[in-house]
Amino acid sequence: YSKLVLAAASYDAGVFPPMEDFLNRLSHKAFQKRAVALIENGSWGPMAAKTMKGILEGMKEITICEKTVTIKSTMKPENVTQMEELAEELLAK
Repeated sequence: YSKLVLAAASYDAGVFPPMEDFLNRLSHKAFQKRAVALIENGSWGPMAAKTMKGILEGMKEITICEKTVTIKSTMKPENVTQMEELAEELLAK
């Protein structure tokens, strides 16, 4: 597929370890030439998107959507709108 959505929880000011492992495996397998959308969750200081973006930026020809959805603890009505906007941006890439 040419597009990927990554959704992860924040963990110790970074990203949840299984997602970090998944991203590292993508890097080792030369994941490239893709568009990626990011969704993060955290209760007080979400940092997952920043960490995921940092890892993705080391890969070749990865286009990261400008919009990022941040969910603080639980989904809220505004998050649904943000996800729809993110989906539109990703589909346009």
